[in-house]
Amino acid sequence: MNDHHQGAGYSRRGALGLIGAGAMALSAGGLARAQTARPIMGTWPVGVQLWSVNAELHQDVPGTFKRLKATGYDLVETAGLAGLTAPAFRKLLDDNGLVCPSTHVAMGELLSKLDQKIDEAKTLGAQYLVCASPKPPSSFTMTGDWVASIKRAMTLDAWKANADDLARIAPLVAKAGLKLAYHNHFMEFTDHDGVRGYDLIAKAADPADLRLEIDLGWVLVGGADPLQVLTAHADRVDMLHVKDFVRAPEDKLGWRSVDVGAGAIDWRPVLTAARTQGVKYLFVEQEAPYVRPVFDSLATARGFLTGL
Repeated sequence: MNDHHQGAGYSRRGALGLIGAGAMALSAGGLARAQTARPIMGTWPVGVQLWSVNAELHQDVPGTFKRLKATGYDLVETAGLAGLTAPAFRKLLDDNGLVCPSTHVAMGELLSKLDQKIDEAKTLGAQYLVCASPKPPSSFTMTGDWVASIKRAMTLDAWKANADDLARIAPLVAKAGLKLAYHNHFMEFTDHDGVRGYDLIAKAADPADLRLEIDLGWVLVGGADPLQVLTAHADRVDMLHVKDFVRAPEDKLGWRSVDVGAGAIDWRPVLTAARTQGVKYLFVEQEAPYVRPVFDSLATARGFLTGL
């Protein structure tokens, strides 16, 4: 996303079961169960989206990096540089044994500071420059809560404008030696008379120039099926954001963030499909409001994924 390798075949216990006294053959049903139980993750790279620890980074960048490493994360994806220069940020990553394959930048900054953002991504050692969020129309104003405002602002014409921008930027990013990708929120899946913003974004440029980073949690909140969206765009998906939600009618979104594995997404079929498709990276992102201290949630997510 292929930089990963398929996980080991049968477990040690499964292998011993095949060579027991009498060498009893597995039934068809037993074989199916053994295959289903195969580990999904293996050596698949799992990182963390640094927005999860944005507050901590602004207090103590090296300490936050050290703690992420101790939690079991070797990869990070940026969401800003916590007030540091790209060289200073890269040094702290290196000092703590962290690698940064991907950087997040809002569409507005891609349009106004593309060369700078390309240079920063290269300095960090990234392969991907990700459009983290769309640019609302110039007439956009916050009225009431953000959820209602952004859904109202992102009309079909607004999505067409963002798709046009991606089409223009993608070849420039490719020429610079990086890959442009798009990261979704929930509003991409609003229906506009049979057309969704995500459908326009996903086909805005040739797959060689424009990749997708599917945020599975936001797909769910947007009313779409994470597995269906993943498989429908199999030729473009290099990265996933791993987060989870439960229904919460009292919330403005109608959903509430929870620890990965404690929500509504059925992770095994989704990640099995992603692995089969050749998705390269997973980035855990814990959304506020946090139900527990964020490092506890990140550790839980890591443990859950490792156990799949």
